[in-house]
Amino acid sequence: MTVNPVTALHKLLACFLLIIASILPLAGFCETAATNVCIEEKFDGPLSDEWSWGLGTWTAKDGVLSGFESGARRHGPVKMRKFQLRDGTVECEFRLTGKANFAGIIFNGSPERGHIVHLVMAKDKIRILAHSAKGEGGELLSQPNALAVGKWHSVKIEFKGPVVTATVDRKTFTAQADCIGEEKLTFGLGGDSGGPEGEQAGTLEFRELRATSFATVL
Repeated sequence: MTVNPVTALHKLLACFLLIIASILPLAGFCETAATNVCIEEKFDGPLSDEWSWGLGTWTAKDGVLSGFESGARRHGPVKMRKFQLRDGTVECEFRLTGKANFAGIIFNGSPERGHIVHLVMAKDKIRILAHSAKGEGGELLSQPNALAVGKWHSVKIEFKGPVVTATVDRKTFTAQADCIGEEKLTFGLGGDSGGPEGEQAGTLEFRELRATSFATVL
């Protein structure tokens, strides 16, 4: 029996296209899943080794990370966590108690680079500060915003190139600076808990912490 070469070629081409069509969705899914790095903190026990340097006293218990000022150094509580991201999101819920004035989330580069960008969520305003170089900083945004003490509030921070967007209780605040697009190696939770009297003065509380680093898919 003679096989028509044109028909055979058409069948071969059809099989090839079918194979490609079946592989592409799977390849895209795997690549996307592999390039996103996600963390989720339960705060139901001792912190992992990914949590490093800090100031003040911090306790993770019953799903809540709680901190207050303590020690000889007059500085609000802060607790740093290792997490590498350039574009991505960090979100959680936070609460001010007692005389606490603000909660903040700060993003740092290497020890030589220092601070990169800082979101400050005070009782009466939202601020975003950027640091173009170590020891240099400037305020990009300051807008009135009321936060009730003793109530849980939500925050989601999204980085996309030089733009940072913070959504606090469904209100959106956006700022832009070249340094915001730099690689961030750690972030810290902290703020002003009310003063050196410690827990009696006030606390900063965080829960439901999630972070995702979006890598570029080539």
